[in-house]
Amino acid sequence: MGGFCLWYGWSRDQRPKPYKTPATFRVTPAAIESNGRTFKIEDIHRLKIRNGITDKELDTGVTMEVTGAQAAGLAQRAKIAQNAYGITLESAGKSHVLAGGVDSTMAYAILQDVSKIVGFNKDA
Repeated sequence: MGGFCLWYGWSRDQRPKPYKTPATFRVTPAAIESNGRTFKIEDIHRLKIRNGITDKELDTGVTMEVTGAQAAGLAQRAKIAQNAYGITLESAGKSHVLAGGVDSTMAYAILQDVSKIVGFNKDA
């Protein structure tokens, strides 16, 4: 049983569902369409990059004493987090994932392209 638990924990894709399922979205100068919803540009508060595992834009290094098992768990989480970045759109007080499951470089490229089309400052 223990072997199965280890195998399942190491082999299962642990990213949140919106960050591992295929997604498409369409961007025009007037709106962004995603998952059957249309967000008018004037209703969008901001676009940002979020990591689905850490819920942060960038990981920060923390130094602490840990056991071998904890270190293995933290290493697995860090490995999964490398490809758990996504572009989120915030509108009407809610966050909506446009695209997920990419690394930070691809996320920045997507954000830059979307921001150019809709006329947003990518750093805002």
